[in-house]
Amino acid sequence: MEGGRGRKTCCRRCCTPALVVGLILSISACVGLGLGWSHINAFVKSYVQSQVALTPDGAGTSQWISSSNPLYAKFTFFCVNNTEDAERGAIPIVEEVGPFVYNENRTKFNLFWNGDETVVRYSLNVTYVFNPELTDPSLDPTKRTCSSINVPLVALVNLIDSVYNEVESSSVSIVIKDMVIGFLNEILQEARQYKLFETHTIDELLFGYNNSLLWFLNRTVADLEEKVKFLHLSVDSYFSLQNRTSVQDPVQIYTGKGNSSRTGQYIMWEGQTAIGGWGTSTAGMINGTDGTIFHPGVTVNENLTLFVTQIYRSGHVSPKGTSSQQGIAVNHYVIPTDELQNSTLDVGFYSSNLPTGVLNMSSVSPLGAPIFASMPHFLNGDPDYRVNVTGITDPSEDVHGSFVDVEPLTGAVVGAARRLQINVLVRNYNTSRAGGFWNVSGGWLMMPVFWATEEGNITAELASEFKNKVFGVTTGISWAVIGLVILSGLFAVICLLCLVPSLVALVRGGRDGNLLINDEHQGLLDGAS
Repeated sequence: MEGGRGRKTCCRRCCTPALVVGLILSISACVGLGLGWSHINAFVKSYVQSQVALTPDGAGTSQWISSSNPLYAKFTFFCVNNTEDAERGAIPIVEEVGPFVYNENRTKFNLFWNGDETVVRYSLNVTYVFNPELTDPSLDPTKRTCSSINVPLVALVNLIDSVYNEVESSSVSIVIKDMVIGFLNEILQEARQYKLFETHTIDELLFGYNNSLLWFLNRTVADLEEKVKFLHLSVDSYFSLQNRTSVQDPVQIYTGKGNSSRTGQYIMWEGQTAIGGWGTSTAGMINGTDGTIFHPGVTVNENLTLFVTQIYRSGHVSPKGTSSQQGIAVNHYVIPTDELQNSTLDVGFYSSNLPTGVLNMSSVSPLGAPIFASMPHFLNGDPDYRVNVTGITDPSEDVHGSFVDVEPLTGAVVGAARRLQINVLVRNYNTSRAGGFWNVSGGWLMMPVFWATEEGNITAELASEFKNKVFGVTTGISWAVIGLVILSGLFAVICLLCLVPSLVALVRGGRDGNLLINDEHQGLLDGAS
């Protein structure tokens, strides 16, 4: 009897703690397995957010500062073939010439991070270098000429027409008023010597030339400033549609550290927190990113906001399904069809007496030039814009639309094409002073000058590097967590298997009625016997 009781006691002493440990491990493994699966994605996202922040040691910061991925700017001009007839009132006949392809080099410099690296300030240098290999051999921009609208002339006549009304209704003295009106008459007399259309090389039209009318205005303004001391006017005689080299300074954005939802968002652009000159305060807001990066974890259902520096305004792109760039799954975003609709556009962006589909930029243009932006070929705009000019084909979304392809995990833009058309509003002037310059059929004309594409797609080499760095690491993390959970589960199973003999012994002990007798009670029973 003693031997039997001793063995049972020993068995119970060994098996009860082991059983508890085994059960704890089993429960832990099951819980870990469930929690592991549900938290793997959250863990990976947290890791990615910490890596894509634009901090000095961020994984993508060097590419953000100066991307090795090629970016191209393509310009296509609308050259007028019947300039004399068009100036007399005939419908202009245009021919599209281009595209002229340039490498667009963008480099950030003078970078400065604040103390906690949540904000970075920098300067941005943008340079255009002609790429003859990607341009048709017959299209040398320094030799190919094009007859285009005389933007300085239209801007000047439009300005004088509005200034006349302001001066005549002002409360300044008769002496000052007569002096200013005499100044305006002198400019108009000079302006009548110029044509509505001028011929220049593409290089001159795009990157500038010394304009004789602006030179005359510059000299006349200087003389007027000497006479009217309170005037502070500035007129540059050099006219260009695009700067060959420009510097945006200073620019300040959020890095995304500590709050990944603000990654890349503007705080300040060229020292401004808002763009002055627009018709409303909301129109002048600088919202979103520069369109080259968005916050990590973008969804296929959200709109993305960006600030377009070329037109000094913010806008948004809307999701349109998914796509792929070099084997990288992306969310595909496009400009919504109502982005330039008068009914939905902020009133600070458009002229209420014009058909829908254009953006009035005169308030932010030099001399208040009546420049209007639109989608190429007036995509999503009123058909009247194309009817008034012969030679503009019907637009298509694939050729004339814009898109952005965003890798959703990181928010990186791996492919994009941003397309924009620049137009000049020409209208007849009925005033005795400014009238008679030209006769536009229908009273007004939205004359297209050129349309441009800024595009870049990730190369196969960079795509491979991206996939290795991003998906390789995140996949490794996921499998590591999964592996730990699986190993924990296997360990628990092994423990349970090892406990089978003990469980059997406990069951047998229970059958003898001794399962619930502890060692202390067993000793008392032994003494009693």
